[in-house]
Amino acid sequence: MAPAYSIAATFGLMIAAAGAGAPLALVLLTIPVIFIAIAFHRMCEEHPDAGSTYSWARLAFGDRTGALSGWIVMLSYLGAAMATIVPAGVYTLHFLSSPLHLVPASWENDPHAVAIVGSLWILAAGLMLVWGMRPTADTTAVFLILEVGALLLFAGLALLHPVAAGGHSGSLITVGWGGYAGFLSATVLAIWVADGWEISTYTSEENTGSTRQPGSSALIALIMTTGIMLVCAIAFMRAVPLDGLAKHSTDTLAYVADGLGGGWRTWLMVLTVIVSTGATLWTGQLGLSRLLFSASRDGLLPRAFGRVHPKFGTPAFSIAAVTGVALVLSLLVGLLPSVVAMLDDVDNIVSIMLGLTFIVTGTACVAYFVSKGTSWFDLTRIVLPAAGTIALIAVLVVNFQNQPVVDRIATGVCIALGVAIAAFTPFFIRLFAKPRTA
Repeated sequence: MAPAYSIAATFGLMIAAAGAGAPLALVLLTIPVIFIAIAFHRMCEEHPDAGSTYSWARLAFGDRTGALSGWIVMLSYLGAAMATIVPAGVYTLHFLSSPLHLVPASWENDPHAVAIVGSLWILAAGLMLVWGMRPTADTTAVFLILEVGALLLFAGLALLHPVAAGGHSGSLITVGWGGYAGFLSATVLAIWVADGWEISTYTSEENTGSTRQPGSSALIALIMTTGIMLVCAIAFMRAVPLDGLAKHSTDTLAYVADGLGGGWRTWLMVLTVIVSTGATLWTGQLGLSRLLFSASRDGLLPRAFGRVHPKFGTPAFSIAAVTGVALVLSLLVGLLPSVVAMLDDVDNIVSIMLGLTFIVTGTACVAYFVSKGTSWFDLTRIVLPAAGTIALIAVLVVNFQNQPVVDRIATGVCIALGVAIAAFTPFFIRLFAKPRTA
C-alpha cells in the first residue's frame, strides 16, 4: 500500500479529466477491481506462485498466453516505475530546496535533476530488495504507518479548513467538468490509483503462513487504499481550487499543503510522499523480480533469473536486471522536455496495461475453476471474477476510443510486441528449459 504516492501521482490527473467527478470515478472503478481482487485471492489460495498473473494465465491457457500476460505485466510495472520516478524526483528536490535550501527551487521541474534523483531512489530500492524480504517488509510497515497517520492528519485539517474559492464541497454524484469522456478517463486512471494491492501475491511462495494470506492481504490493501484515497480526495477538494489541483499533477499534495497554510505542513506532506514513493518503487521492483524468477523456472528466460542468493535468499540476479532496466527508464526521463507531459502519457498507458493484467487474472480464474468442474454459480470463483472482468473490459474499450492518438498507438505497439514474443514461446522453452533428468 502506498496511498500518498497514489494521490500524488494520479489525483491531479483525475481532477484534470473529471473535476468533481473524480471521487465517483474512483468508487465505481473499485467495485469491479474488488471482484478481480477476489480472483487473485482464489487463484493464490489454489496455486501460489511467484509469477502471480503470469503463472495463472499459463496454468489456465498455456505457455503462449502466459508469455503474453507476463509481457503485459512487465510493461505495466516498468511503466509504473517510470511514472514513480517523477514524483520521487520532484518531491525529493522540493524537500531539498525547501525547507533545507540545498538546491535551487528550479530543479523541481528540471527533467535532468528529476531523473538523477529518481535513479538514486531506484538503486536504493534494488539494494533493499537484495538484502531480503523481512527487512523490506518491516521497513514498508513502518513507512505505511507514518504515511497513513500523516494523510489522515491532513484530511482532518482540510475538512476543518474553510472551503476555498474554486473548491468543491457540493454533491459528489456527478461526472464532472469533462463530461462522460473525461469521467471515463478518470475511471481508467483510478486503476493506477488503487494499484499495488496485488503485490503480496507475488510473494506467495515466500509466505510462511497459509496460502490464504497473500490473497486476503491484497483484498484488504485494496479496500484500505481506496478508503484512504476517497477521504483525502473529498477533503482536499474543499481546501484548494479544483483547477489548481489539475494544474499541479506532479506536486498535487505539496500544493494541497501550501493551500492549508504551508510551513511545517508542506515539508511534512513532502516527506510523506517521499516515504510512500520509496515503498512504491521497491514493491514494484519486487513484483517484477518474482515474475522473472517464475518465468525462468518455467524455461521462458535464462536460468540466471531463477538463481537465489545463497546468503539473502532473494533472486538477486532478477532484482539486478529489473533495477538496471528501471535505471535506463529513469535516464530517459531526463531527455524529455516536460515531466508533466510524460507523467500524463505514461499514466494513461500504464492504467490500460494494469487493467489488462486484471482482466487476464479474472479470465484465468474463471477458466481454471470451470475446467476443474466448479459450479458456474460459485460466487467467489466464477460469478464475481467474471463480472469484474466484463466490467473492466467495457471501461477500457470505451475509454480507449477517447485516448490521445499517441497513447493508443503506444498501447497497440506494446500489445503487438507481446503477441510476437508469445509466438516464439516454444523456441524460448527449448532454448532455456532445464534438461529432463532420467
